[in-house]
Amino acid sequence: MLEKLWPFGRNRVRKAFEEALEKAFKDVEVLEPLSELSEHEDHYLLRVEVPGLGPENLEVRLEGDQLVIEGEKREEKRTKHLSEIVYGRVYRAYPLPKDAKKEGITARLAKGVLEVKIPREKHPPEPPVRIPVEEA
Repeated sequence: MLEKLWPFGRNRVRKAFEEALEKAFKDVEVLEPLSELSEHEDHYLLRVEVPGLGPENLEVRLEGDQLVIEGEKREEKRTKHLSEIVYGRVYRAYPLPKDAKKEGITARLAKGVLEVKIPREKHPPEPPVRIPVEEA
């Protein structure tokens, strides 16, 4: 009977229904923001693009030797005629460089770009160590 009403067959209807259910109930996608890390004499500067996020829905924290940036860009409920903006959870963990100080890290958000300044510990440069080469 269903085949007469729906020319694509029962299996295709079931598959389309299952795909719609999966899409409706799937976990929130995690968005990984674009970033750059630059090295300066006394600090590192991590710049992360987080358009649409404000300080109230953005968190910067240390977890061991990683700097974690997390937030959520929530979709506003309204009638849309076009939607290309991506919404969801924003998460990224960055391993700290070996000479980074965990104390004194600062974060600033301006024009959709989060800037995290990470102080560097000053170590005297190690002189090269000559390794003798033996003849075999």
